[in-house]
Amino acid sequence: MDKRTKSWMKQAKESILEQGLILLIPIMVIRGFEVFVFDAEAFQSIGSAFRVYMFAIFKEIIFLTIYLLTFGIIYSQVKRFSRILYTFLIAVSSILLIVIYLATSQYYYTADLLLDHVILYFNFNELLEIAGTESGRLTGEYFWFYVVSFSLLILALIFRKTILKTLQKGRLTKVILIGGLTVICVHFILANPTFKKEHELNSISKPKYLFSHIIDNLFFKVNLDNLSEKELYLATKSFRSFMEWENNVHQTKYPFVKTHDDRKNSLNKYFTTFDQKPNLVLVFCEGLSSTFSGQNAHLGSYTPFLDSLYKQGLYWPNAISNTDRTHGVFANVLASLPHGFERGILNLKSTFPQHFSIPKSLASNGYHASFLYGGWGYYDNFEPFLRKNYVSTVWDKTYMEKNNIIEARSKEEDFTWGIHDKEMVDLYFAFKDSIKNEPFFDLFVTLSLHSPFDIPEKEKYVELARNMSKNKPNGKEVFDKSSDILASIVYQDEALKQFMKTYEKRPEFENTVFLFVGDHNVVGLPMRSELDAHSVPLLIYSPQLKESKQFKDIVAHTDVPQSILTLFEPYLENQANIEFNHWVGEGLSTKNQVASQHPIFIGSFNGDVNGVISDNHILLNNQLYKIENHLNLSKVDDEKLKQLLQKQLKNYEIMNHFTIKQNRLLLPKDTLAFPNEDVDFYFPVYDE
Repeated sequence: MDKRTKSWMKQAKESILEQGLILLIPIMVIRGFEVFVFDAEAFQSIGSAFRVYMFAIFKEIIFLTIYLLTFGIIYSQVKRFSRILYTFLIAVSSILLIVIYLATSQYYYTADLLLDHVILYFNFNELLEIAGTESGRLTGEYFWFYVVSFSLLILALIFRKTILKTLQKGRLTKVILIGGLTVICVHFILANPTFKKEHELNSISKPKYLFSHIIDNLFFKVNLDNLSEKELYLATKSFRSFMEWENNVHQTKYPFVKTHDDRKNSLNKYFTTFDQKPNLVLVFCEGLSSTFSGQNAHLGSYTPFLDSLYKQGLYWPNAISNTDRTHGVFANVLASLPHGFERGILNLKSTFPQHFSIPKSLASNGYHASFLYGGWGYYDNFEPFLRKNYVSTVWDKTYMEKNNIIEARSKEEDFTWGIHDKEMVDLYFAFKDSIKNEPFFDLFVTLSLHSPFDIPEKEKYVELARNMSKNKPNGKEVFDKSSDILASIVYQDEALKQFMKTYEKRPEFENTVFLFVGDHNVVGLPMRSELDAHSVPLLIYSPQLKESKQFKDIVAHTDVPQSILTLFEPYLENQANIEFNHWVGEGLSTKNQVASQHPIFIGSFNGDVNGVISDNHILLNNQLYKIENHLNLSKVDDEKLKQLLQKQLKNYEIMNHFTIKQNRLLLPKDTLAFPNEDVDFYFPVYDE
């Protein structure tokens, strides 16, 4: 080996070691906060927490090694030409990496999710807006987390040469050897599979997870874009057989198209005949979950009003949200759409594939369609999606401020996400008094059950939640940790009570069908499994119901359009000629069995699909479970069933990707036309 090579290797080794020492200290502190502070309640003893901490450090060293063998070597070469530039690069890159560590950690502990490639689908302003909703936490529970981590990083940058010289005084080899052997021993001690599964999320390297998912997603996207016609044909054929859909001549170009059956999962038998076209009010309840609402809620119920209403309507406590964010409920409950990709199907903005939907069908039959929302209609593209579905009136925060319906407020006075639920209920009925159109379709969305949970009269609702917690399983423990969330649940329930009690006094009440559904589980409460994130109640209520009934069936958001439009079909002139539909769901089953009557696909808000329910089994994140009463899960070892569900998940993703990319969701001849052809539903501002 010549002198130049030896010199290069020595310089590279010193540079890598220098950067490693700068980063390792704050990373160890960050992981210490995670395990011993944020996750402290997850461990039975300090010993088990320490074992997880050591395993986490082992994983971070692996990630750090990969990082240093790429950027570290590059920076070492820069050092040969410019020490100033080298110092600048390691300072900037170290700060950036620690920011990523802190951000991915805070995201995990506030959203209960690991940050992945979805970050690529937000623009800078959207990221700032989301970060702003959590800004209060930086001066609260995360204050010392950030201060200590950055302080140690700055100290390591300042004294890096001193630290390096200390280690190089004849002890470097010993330190590396002992450290390496320690890590290897810890790795083998903790190689127990049970330990790994129980604490996988606690020990995972969050930046590594982020970067690996970004890379994997880029390659997966390329593979889907290069599918052959044969691969699409075979995937479609296999999937339709799995779903028990009939074959038709259109399926190779329109994979989701199937014959429209207005008899399937009909709810008409539960209703008396309406004398005139019935009205429809859909209420999307932010964060509402069956884990804390209803008589079988495993945390106990904090929704006394809704509990009383469940007993008066058609109620599905085992309903499933197909995604884990609010925009998913728009696509699924209104139109039974596939998941889409890159932040979900609503991210297509006003270039959505042509499709059927509840508001489109009703508006095409003379209904006045309205959207009332205390937030901003542009958020997650709610408004362009609804406009494309013939919703002609939008009362959101922007509209109400612009038209002096409410006074504009400063950020200090305002709720992070808009207008609180009780005030919005009053505004909803002010709207009803100003527009006397019947028949009508109204979509009302609540907001207050969302972080940062800064509801009005908070002390009052905290005290109500405290009293409700007294006789509940683990009630005190849950309350002590999540009193603000529980208070917001009680507040939302009272707002919904105000909503219905006011409606009961109105003349249109007798001729109206109400549908209440949670969009997804609120983040921050204990969950038995990942399925709890999707566990929501679904209720249909009307004065024209013949009877009330509770169903055990596992149904999904995507089942709503089939059953609602079948219920309304006798009153819709333009609905009679529909030959095909694209519903992913099949309607709300009433067989009263703890099982899904057809496969249900579950995904995240970024469009990824990670679960499928078939009968009373679920494949979720590649683990097979049996679904028991009240959506309890038990692990199952059935390789044949697991492989079948894995295959159909892949087939669904193939069809989903093709359909959205090629705009092949619905046959053109089955498109419903809005009566007023002069109305322009295209919004170029959303497509810029």
